[in-house]
Amino acid sequence: MIGELLVVVYILLAVVLGIGVFTKTLSWLAETDRVVFPPSRVSILGWGLVAFVSALFLEFSIIYPFWGSSAMLLLLAIAVGPIEEGSKLLPYLLIKNGDEMSRWYITLRASLVFGLMEAALYFLVLLSRGNLIGGLLRAIVAMYHVAWTAIALEDALKGSLLRGYLRASLLHGLYDAPVLLLYFSGSFAGLLALGGMWAVVYLYRSLDEAFGFAVRYRTKLLERRTNAEGVGGSWESNEGEKTGEGFSSWP
Repeated sequence: MIGELLVVVYILLAVVLGIGVFTKTLSWLAETDRVVFPPSRVSILGWGLVAFVSALFLEFSIIYPFWGSSAMLLLLAIAVGPIEEGSKLLPYLLIKNGDEMSRWYITLRASLVFGLMEAALYFLVLLSRGNLIGGLLRAIVAMYHVAWTAIALEDALKGSLLRGYLRASLLHGLYDAPVLLLYFSGSFAGLLALGGMWAVVYLYRSLDEAFGFAVRYRTKLLERRTNAEGVGGSWESNEGEKTGEGFSSWP
């Protein structure tokens, strides 16, 4: 009983903080539009689709042999964070014709596409079961996907994509695990709910720094370019950043 109660408290906290994450992320996305040359929408939609399909395929491949069992939920709880966070980082890893901040921008926007696709899928499933409120709440927490990716990319800009990936995967896993494992073990789910509470609070408090670091990083790059050009020096940059070319390619 206590475990189930902790999961309920966790869900309420995740929704409340999800509203805060939603508004914060929207504000930061608008801010980054002013400091990074925007790539084509086709590129963003394409990479978002690649990430979503990749994650869906990998997750289904893992859980299919255990479909309908408690083991399926346990496997999904373990795999969902690493699979989805890795899939969303594919643009950052695979794009070769843009500078680092362009890859950052595309990856972050693709994670928004990913989150909206997932929210739409859950909405349809929950609506088919008569749970309209649950479906609408999925739209609010869709921004968690952008926030997790922003956390991963902050470490990537600092020189350690692996650390960022592991941090985002842990936060994502702790977010999903309490609900996924509620029917597996109420007591265990309650214990994980405490970890989930920590994860959503940590994410909410870390979001401003994750985005703020990227904006400061970009601003410093622009200042270096201005200073180099002002003294007659050379600045090596990707031509695609200057002209907007090269950002519409995706697998």
